[in-house]
Amino acid sequence: MSLFSVLKRLLTVRKVSARGSTRRVSLSEEVPSDRFVLIVGLMVLFFVGLVGLEVVHMVWMGAWNDVIFNGIMLVVGTIVGAIWGRTAE
Repeated sequence: MSLFSVLKRLLTVRKVSARGSTRRVSLSEEVPSDRFVLIVGLMVLFFVGLVGLEVVHMVWMGAWNDVIFNGIMLVVGTIVGAIWGRTAE
């Protein structure tokens, strides 16, 4: 199972709605576009890379790097904003 298919399954929005006065329900799924899944996947990859870079910097230099941490926060903010923006539609 690829990362693309896992992300697509996790980002799929499922909605349950009642149909009429009987006990019937309707289940609808909104599958995200391939472009959106690719962008989120790349952001996750960037996040993992920046965390690894921060760890290497801390081990090698023995100090925290604020620039790398700011990059991590930028990627996290982009991921959260993209997912919240998609669910707000």
